[in-house]
Order: sequence, then structure tokens, then C-alpha cells
Amino acid sequence: MRLVAGTETPGDSASICTRARATLDFKVPDPEPPEDPDHSAADQGPNIMMPPEEFAGKWANAASLARTPHEFTLDFMRIGPQGQQGMVVSRVSFSPLLASQLLDLLGEQWQAYTEESGIPPEDAGDAGDE
Repeated sequence: MRLVAGTETPGDSASICTRARATLDFKVPDPEPPEDPDHSAADQGPNIMMPPEEFAGKWANAASLARTPHEFTLDFMRIGPQGQQGMVVSRVSFSPLLASQLLDLLGEQWQAYTEESGIPPEDAGDAGDE
């Protein structure tokens, strides 16, 4: 399966604050059945639905990640302009397998973004330091 576009312990959480926002593209399945009768629905993957009230998404400018041996929990937050108040806008808990797939997907999308925007890769400055 490919990703398409418990209890917290002190010290196991990490926070990142960023102004960048990543989005995943949701693909609408082709309403027409496949022409090949041997091509079953299972070969096409799941039909993912999104409730209309979720189409707009939620804005977050910070994130916090916590983990246990069995799950990861990612909180997306919105911090006010003064940085003194904020709120969690979404919390998602997922398996270590999904965490690995998400890490791969983010890496691929970050590489594509940096290539398209002209941002030098993070390790480009380290090559001349050795």
C-alpha cells in the first residue's frame, strides 16, 4: 500500500513551527468502469471520499509530534501573531508503517518543491565543508 498524496512520554515529542503549508492532491476516481473485464476494483485501490465540509482544509502554522512504541500522534496548531496563544486545529494518530510512508512522501514532495522553486537542497552547503 502506498500513501497518496498512546501515551506520551516526556521527551518523546518534537515541535516544528513553519510558515510553509503542504497539501496532498485528492484524486477523483474515474466514474466509468474499466474496459478490461479482468481489471477488478481491487486493482484500482480504495475509493477515498472526503466530506464537503473538509474541502477547505484547516490552516496550521505549527506542528507537534508525539510517539509511543505503537503509534504516532501529530497535532497541527494555529499560533496567534503574538505567539502567546494557539489552538490545536487537528490531531491525527497513525501507525509506524504509515509514519514511514508519510516520511517518504514528504521527502519526495520536498525534493520536487525545492527543484521547482530553486531553493538549494539542505545538504548542498555541507559538501564544501569537508
